[in-house]
Amino acid sequence: MNIKWEPYWYELDQSIVIGDIDLFYLTKDNCYFSYGLSSENYECEVKAEILKITHPELGDIKGIITIGLDYSIYLRDGNVIIVNAEENPGKIYDSQYVVSGWSFDVQINIIEKTVRTVIEINNEQEALSVNEQKTKRQERIKRYKNLLGISKADWDK
Repeated sequence: MNIKWEPYWYELDQSIVIGDIDLFYLTKDNCYFSYGLSSENYECEVKAEILKITHPELGDIKGIITIGLDYSIYLRDGNVIIVNAEENPGKIYDSQYVVSGWSFDVQINIIEKTVRTVIEINNEQEALSVNEQKTKRQERIKRYKNLLGISKADWDK
């Protein structure tokens, strides 16, 4: 299935990395990844594997990490583009790359569609203790780093 990933910035977007199997949230038309978790743009939760990420100007992408005030875009050739996601959303830092739009094509394999509502998902997140939230975050970061083949990243703080 092909889905569009377009940033809403401000750390509201889902990180996506090739090979990652996780829960992802899609819009009502199932054509886009949902940003945030509000009932306005959320339709369904799916357990899926990210198979391929491409951009018309950047080519093949290994992953997009949306942790923190800047997003990190890992290109297939090993370069990393750092993009502001807070003060000047979409501004690229210190790069030879010029990007006219931030729409990415993502191929996913849906393993399972869940039936959880946005209220159930939000309630589950709120019920987690601080330690449980920290553990889940650390597990996700470790998984991203393994999939990207890196040992250190600015967003891992």
